[in-house]
Amino acid sequence: MTDLSKRNAHGFFLLLLIFTLVLSGCSHKQKETTSKEEEKDNQKKEKIQALALPMEVDNGEFVEVSGWLDTHTICYITSKGNSYYVYTFDIYSGQHKLLYTSDSAITAVKISPDLSKLLVFTNEEDFQGNIVLMNKEGKQLFSKQLQSYDAEFVWNPYDEDQVLVSSFTKEWASTSYLLSIKNEKLQEVELDNPFIVWADKETVAYLGWKEETSLSSPVTTKNIKTGEQTVISENNAYSIGSNGQEIFTISDDSQDMQMAQYTFYDKLNAKAAISLPRLSNYSDWLIPYNDAADDQLFTFYPESSGDATNYTEGYSFVSIDTGSGEKPKVIKEGLENEPISISPDGKWALYGFYLEKLINLETGEVIPLS
Repeated sequence: MTDLSKRNAHGFFLLLLIFTLVLSGCSHKQKETTSKEEEKDNQKKEKIQALALPMEVDNGEFVEVSGWLDTHTICYITSKGNSYYVYTFDIYSGQHKLLYTSDSAITAVKISPDLSKLLVFTNEEDFQGNIVLMNKEGKQLFSKQLQSYDAEFVWNPYDEDQVLVSSFTKEWASTSYLLSIKNEKLQEVELDNPFIVWADKETVAYLGWKEETSLSSPVTTKNIKTGEQTVISENNAYSIGSNGQEIFTISDDSQDMQMAQYTFYDKLNAKAAISLPRLSNYSDWLIPYNDAADDQLFTFYPESSGDATNYTEGYSFVSIDTGSGEKPKVIKEGLENEPISISPDGKWALYGFYLEKLINLETGEVIPLS
């Protein structure tokens, strides 16, 4: 064999060796990647398996979950005969604790923004309601009667001594009150709309409807002490919400009427916005359920715009950065538009019309509580 042929053969074997080593390295890296992905999947499964579920209801029949008392404890209501009960349940340890018993129907349990207190509302057949304030250990602080067919309660996140209480008659006429926890007193306040969010310590924000037939209205604020009113947005909205410290509205997208525009406010000044598909609901717009935690809004949107009565494609459950309004992060696709409640640590969402399910916000796994 000539020297040239020897060199070519040597070069060929060298290239073959390098190619083999590269393939081996790629295969090893692929195995490592696969192994790491499997390990992550197993860790996620272990987290789910660590939950003390299904939840066995201690007394009577399950009515509904009211919300979170801390990162691992939920509050729920049961009934047995004519008696109603408020319990706590630790989703990791499986421990139940009885907080309150009532011989009247418990129609609402509202948890304070700092998670230290509970407001329990009971209603009797003669529309005589009773407001009971207690701490999270179940110690009753005081009770107050309220004549109502139904009632709405909104804690003031800037001053947790205050709760805005709106009482409704059977014909849905409303009267609003400011409940002072410190003074154990209900004081009537005049509001154009009983469905409000708090804008600061003394100011509420709401949709100031001018015409009953209108689909949207200006966003209005009112100082509950001075009575001063201000319109903060000329862009009419059809829904208003809050994460406790910041307000957001849902309105028409002026560029595309098939889309809904979510606008996020900082001290009543618009700071970011995002548009998402929406559905019509008879003569109105369908408002997706939502909840907020820190700088994230959790909500649903349909895969395409259209009519809600004929829509069958499911909803994407997403989180939106309220500071930037950037493209939402999809947590889970193909869900139904149902109420949600985000845990204080942002790991879980209670989900369902009775908040009877959990969504793992990292994996998107939906887990029945019972």
